[in-house]
Amino acid sequence: MVMPVSRKRRLPLVREADASGRTIEIYREIKAALGVPHVNLIFQAYGAYPRFLELMWKTLKPAVETREFFQHADRLGAEAYTRVHNYFLIPDLCGNIGDIQFSTGAQNELKDVVELFHYNNSLLLLIAAMQLHAFEDGPAHRRSAAIGAEHPVIAEKPVQITEESAPPPTRKIYDDIKRTFGVAFVNTDYQALARWPDFLSLYWNAFKPVASSPLYGESRHALRESALTLADDLPNAPQLSVERMQDAGLTDEEISPAIHITEEFLENLSGLVLNVAFAKIALEGGNRLRVPTREPQQIRDRYADHPERAA
Repeated sequence: MVMPVSRKRRLPLVREADASGRTIEIYREIKAALGVPHVNLIFQAYGAYPRFLELMWKTLKPAVETREFFQHADRLGAEAYTRVHNYFLIPDLCGNIGDIQFSTGAQNELKDVVELFHYNNSLLLLIAAMQLHAFEDGPAHRRSAAIGAEHPVIAEKPVQITEESAPPPTRKIYDDIKRTFGVAFVNTDYQALARWPDFLSLYWNAFKPVASSPLYGESRHALRESALTLADDLPNAPQLSVERMQDAGLTDEEISPAIHITEEFLENLSGLVLNVAFAKIALEGGNRLRVPTREPQQIRDRYADHPERAA
């Protein structure tokens, strides 16, 4: 089943280039804490409500800086990779495919970008789950742990092709991605992959049948539940109930959108972790099927014939 076109309003975002004052300071702290070179969309969305962003980061930071946070995120990434590898047919998108040739340098750059988002998205999914728990004042049994965890640091920022600057063929894929997932924005991951438009086209043609399958929906739900379970087990868990936010001086016009943003990104990220795992495996040579053309009809037929199973 294909999701209907989203009628959600476009999220207001404060991009890093447009941020100033305490907001840009928090953006830098977040990048350093996660070890990534860019500010993710969830934080750009929070940035439209700067007082919430500051309060959120103050309560969240002690949990993000623990060893357990990165260990739990690794578990989410591993679960996504295992589910995608075991349940879905993934073509080999590494090397030369049909009339499209990827140089060794392009392959290596692509793999680096996909590895970045495979690492990053698991962190974000766990953060969204933590933040949702925080609105309920955190886990029932809180515990503490030391901060200052070691983690990867990725310095090179990926080039992004924004919706506004994308050429018509890429914009058409962006629109299809938004329509398929029922969202009003294109994640940074796809904007980074669009630097290689031929690969983005190959990837999306291969992945779209997966996104429409019942098993994908089940896997997405399972990742969301795993994230909520792991977030409930983290030390230094944040507490940020509506009452606490009101006591800190936040208004309903700040609180309500913040909760909505968190819920929307929790749903979105539970799928995005799977989507990037698919790209990662495809660049590693796929699992069972090689697709020599731009339109992987074999995959489409497989899911059409057996919608209840993907492997």
